[in-house]
This record gives sequence, structure tokens and C-alpha cells, in this order.
Amino acid sequence: MRFKLTRELCYLAGLAGHSREPERSQVGIVTQDYEIEERFIKYAIALGVDTRKIVIKDQGGFRHVYFFHSKIARMIREIMNERSTLQHKKGGMAAAFLAGAFDANGHAANGVLSFRRLDKGDELLLELMGIHSVNSRIMNIRRFVSLIKKDSILAGRLKLG
Repeated sequence: MRFKLTRELCYLAGLAGHSREPERSQVGIVTQDYEIEERFIKYAIALGVDTRKIVIKDQGGFRHVYFFHSKIARMIREIMNERSTLQHKKGGMAAAFLAGAFDANGHAANGVLSFRRLDKGDELLLELMGIHSVNSRIMNIRRFVSLIKKDSILAGRLKLG
């Protein structure tokens, strides 16, 4: 069965693809944010993951949440490998992916938005979406936030003056 490309799957790809190194069939995140954990679980269930297969471990204040599903893991790897094509997809797939990536490793402090790490694929997708970044720092913050706010938990919490 091939999954249809949805905003939820793209968000999960951004979130899980930037949260930890994916294993062959494992999809997971490491977070301290309960709301991000809840959304990860909600989207996994929406994609057909059995709730009994979702593992949650609390380790030193960080929550490790993961499940094993080879088809979902493969789709996430495909999205990660072809993320520069997402801006051509209808329905805001690129925005959902970037929202997941920001929720996984984004940071906002003192009027600065940045990513803990951005690889070349992320930088390319950001540029294709009209978002400029320098050294993992977002230069046009308002444009970026307006792009991902609908899908991102962290961006939804931002108060821009």
C-alpha cells in the first residue's frame, strides 16, 4: 500500500526526519514538548499505526516517542530525499514539512528564529519557498512564520510585534 501524500505525512516527515536518525523501519521523535508529542501520536494513528505499537520512554526530561512501520518510514525517507519538489505539490505540503522541521529543531529567542541544524536540502526548500537563511538563522521571519503557522506548534506560540 502506498500512502497518499498529505499534510500530516509531510509534517511527520519534517518532524521525524529532523528529530533523530531514522532506522530502517523506526519512526520517532525526541522532545520535551508534550503538545508536539501528542500531535506525533495523533498523526501516526491517522496513518494507521496501532496505538499499542507506539512506545513512549521518558529519559532525563526528554520523551522518546516512536513506532516501527516500514511503509511509513520508507515514505518519510522518500519525502526527505525529494523535499525540494514539495513546493510544486498542491495543498501546502512544503509548508507542512517545514512546520514539522521547525517543531523538531527550531528555536526562537530574542526576536531571532533559527534551526539547530539545517542541511542543504532544507536550505534549498526554504529558498524555493522564498525564505532566506544564513547559518541556520531565518532572515525573513514574518514570511516564514506566516508560511508555517497553520501547521507548526512552535510558530503558533510566537508573538510577533
